Amino acid sequence: LGEGRAPLKFKIKVMVYPVRNKDDLDQQLILAEDKLVVIDFYADWCGPCKIIAPKLDELAQQYSDRVVVLKVNVDENEDITVEYNVNSMPTFVFIKGGNVLELFVGCNSDKLAKLMEKHAGVYTDEAADVKAVHIDGECIVDLTAESSESDNDNNNVNEVSAHDENAVLEH
Repeated sequence: LGEGRAPLKFKIKVMVYPVRNKDDLDQQLILAEDKLVVIDFYADWCGPCKIIAPKLDELAQQYSDRVVVLKVNVDENEDITVEYNVNSMPTFVFIKGGNVLELFVGCNSDKLAKLMEKHAGVYTDEAADVKAVHIDGECIVDLTAESSESDNDNNNVNEVSAHDENAVLEH
């Protein structure tokens, strides 16, 4: 570059869409058609959410032809948070063809990348039967834990009952 020339600036397309409300989410799910939708449930104050955000942005760009990534702020969208039975953050819900395929809780970026690759392929009816909940208890914020004077509440975040799992997977 010659002296006095301004550096080139590129406008980067936003690959992660911030959901405004329930109607907005419903519209985004319709627009996604047969693409994989990954919903990231987060909060601005959530440390683990901030840790994984750059990797999510990278994955959203990498899979932009096959995946729609949405972000739902749990503090601004309690109705959506309750609908998907989100109790800890970050929580990632994988949806394809209107079916919840999988739920991942935590900030393990390698696991998130593997799940995105696993579900970003061609949709089949068998994929709808793949329902699982994965929890990385080392890296989450538990929304159900009452505030306490110690960090012992984290011992409870690894427990997900069959009832909780089914409630999430019914949506």
